[in-house]
Amino acid sequence: MRNRFSTLLWSASALGMAIIASGAHAHAQEQPASASEGGDIVVTAQKRSESAQKVPLSMTVLSAEDLEKRGVQSVYDLSRIAPSLSVVSSGPGENNLIIRGISSTAGSAATVGYYLDDTPIAASSNAALLSTRGVIDPSMLDVARVEVLRGPQGTLYGSSSMGGTVRYITAQPNLSKIEGKFGADLSGTEGGGFNWKLNGVINVPIVKDVLAVRIAAYGQRDDGYIDRYPISSTNYLAADTSVAPQHNVNTYDTHGVRVAVLYKPTDTLTIEPSFLYQYSRLGTPFTFDAVPGSLQNPIQARDIDETNTQKSWIANLTVKKEIGPIEITSSSSYFHREVNLIDDSSKVLAYYFGTPTVEPVAMYGNYRNKEFTQELRVGTNFKGPFQIIVGGFYHNVTAPLESSIPFPTDYAYRNDAPFSGYSTVYAGTRNATMKEYAGFGEASLAITRTLTARAGLRVFQVDQSFTQTGDGLFNGGYSAVSSQSHDHGVTPKFSLNWQATRDKMIYATISKGYRPGGPNNPAPANVCGTEVSGLGLSQNQLTAYGSDHLWNYEVGAKTSWFGHRLTVNGSLYYIDWSQVQQQIVLQCGFNITANFGKAKSRGGELEVEFRPTKKVTLGGGFGYTDATLGNDVPGTAAKNGNQLLNTPKWTASGSAEYRDHLNARLDGFARVDYSYMGPANFLYDTTSPFYHRQGFSIFNLRMGVNPASGPWEAAFYVNNLFNKAGATDLPTAISADLPTTRRVALNQPRTFGVKLGYKF
Repeated sequence: MRNRFSTLLWSASALGMAIIASGAHAHAQEQPASASEGGDIVVTAQKRSESAQKVPLSMTVLSAEDLEKRGVQSVYDLSRIAPSLSVVSSGPGENNLIIRGISSTAGSAATVGYYLDDTPIAASSNAALLSTRGVIDPSMLDVARVEVLRGPQGTLYGSSSMGGTVRYITAQPNLSKIEGKFGADLSGTEGGGFNWKLNGVINVPIVKDVLAVRIAAYGQRDDGYIDRYPISSTNYLAADTSVAPQHNVNTYDTHGVRVAVLYKPTDTLTIEPSFLYQYSRLGTPFTFDAVPGSLQNPIQARDIDETNTQKSWIANLTVKKEIGPIEITSSSSYFHREVNLIDDSSKVLAYYFGTPTVEPVAMYGNYRNKEFTQELRVGTNFKGPFQIIVGGFYHNVTAPLESSIPFPTDYAYRNDAPFSGYSTVYAGTRNATMKEYAGFGEASLAITRTLTARAGLRVFQVDQSFTQTGDGLFNGGYSAVSSQSHDHGVTPKFSLNWQATRDKMIYATISKGYRPGGPNNPAPANVCGTEVSGLGLSQNQLTAYGSDHLWNYEVGAKTSWFGHRLTVNGSLYYIDWSQVQQQIVLQCGFNITANFGKAKSRGGELEVEFRPTKKVTLGGGFGYTDATLGNDVPGTAAKNGNQLLNTPKWTASGSAEYRDHLNARLDGFARVDYSYMGPANFLYDTTSPFYHRQGFSIFNLRMGVNPASGPWEAAFYVNNLFNKAGATDLPTAISADLPTTRRVALNQPRTFGVKLGYKF
């Protein structure tokens, strides 16, 4: 089977070369966000440059100017704007993306594709085993645009794009002129302290029109807003308030640099190497302990300093060659991410073993992801009605993980049962690998001047394996297991769009999303055997879980009115999801992944922008998602009809901006942004006090001035104007979760700031 898919990979390349030999001209080059006719934005959602209003899929596009005006700093901020996008966040770098309710906390792959240019950066493999699972937060500095593509993107973007895909497109070097910008952002958070950010970008042509380099760098320090008390020594559910707390422990420090080079030796050849390095340090996750803390009193009760560090770097080489109406693109990437964390396990030991006092105990985790990606594709720009993109894709992941809960040297109960006889509470390793081979193609045919049909197909195979060891009290002694899985699939896509007029387009799409299965994380039989047998699972299901897939049926429209002063885009969809991968949290302290059965998601999105005058811009976005399970799940609290986790039924956003001349020398603007995230369920267990979170609304205010013709701008802003506190995640602990107390993440309180910028 592997040889067959390797052959397919090379066959795609051979097909591309055969097309080249026919003598055709391509123009599918990546471009920065720019205005097209009618002020629209040029995007590459379909891996060719097109007007966003001409692309027949539901999408939100934010240009660099949009990101700046809206104060977008992180992937979580995108959920305030893009309908049907939910970002479950425990802080920077601790995010999980959900689009259209396709929510899952298990499996070896995410349900939303996540890309930096052509490099996939979604979490994979061991990421699901850590509380910091999820996607990194690339800096928004020097990002040309962000594209949020809703609905399965399995044809062009692969098996992690069941719900959709989020793409960051970076600014490319300018071959013709020196340019740059510098900025400073100073702010203060209510209940916290002082925050600062400095950044700069410089672009220098080395050889005009031939060679240029672009460098972007930044540094940031945010003070925290959560206080930490020690745990009461006699009650694990209480904080010891007789001791002065550590204030503002959830600090955030980050810095990074991106270097990009553009070499264009001829008009038809471009070579673009780039390198990104990013470091971040969390003083502690952005969570409070629900008991004794609350949204109104977000305190932690922990004995251990939970510092979390993440280092990421991405190296990419993109080569593009035009031969007539054909463009060949090769993208080679290496993505390395390392996470080191500490988790307080003091309450876990006190709860499970009933010790008379709570003693400080720490769990340590080290997670590394090393990913190589190679994509080779060929795109056309024929003069006739037919266009095609074909390509091959290879993805290789190595993900070693180490975690341990050692006995503290002064642990009071070290020599007492049940601790005696064990050298450690827990020590484990896991070495996981994943290889994906794929061939893909998508073709379009203009049947008439206004009617276009598209069809796409992706064929792939995924091979996964792991070797895992465990030892200590929690593991019931030493164990070693290994497992592997082989999965393959096909994801077709069909769409039809009618360009009724120049400014009005209607489309219909049927598409499939797919996620491979994988080897399971076996629970030790001597610890969890009785509980697992009660779930009614077979032995095969304990060692591996199956693939899940969905079919999406969608209709939509993209329209402009009144000379492009009003834009109205909308879509309706129905998704049928089968063999849903979900996580079963065992009370013995281990988790396994199983296929839950079926689920459905129904809903729609609406985005509107209106410019009644040249000075006023109004905008709004609305999303409705009804995503529910289609059956009971034996051995869990999940029931037929339950809302899928972390999926609000309603999301909404609105904005109003006014820009005008203040006098002959100065221009000014004022802007207000509103976002609403509806209520959602964290758990299926309705008896748990943590199963549900309330919806909440956020208002942001921004105003500023700049010269009528000058390089600088100054802005004042208030984020979370009314200081609304809302829960944003119920993260799973890396040691074990307790039914009586959980960690809950929350959003940033009201923050006042000043931002200064200078461009040249």
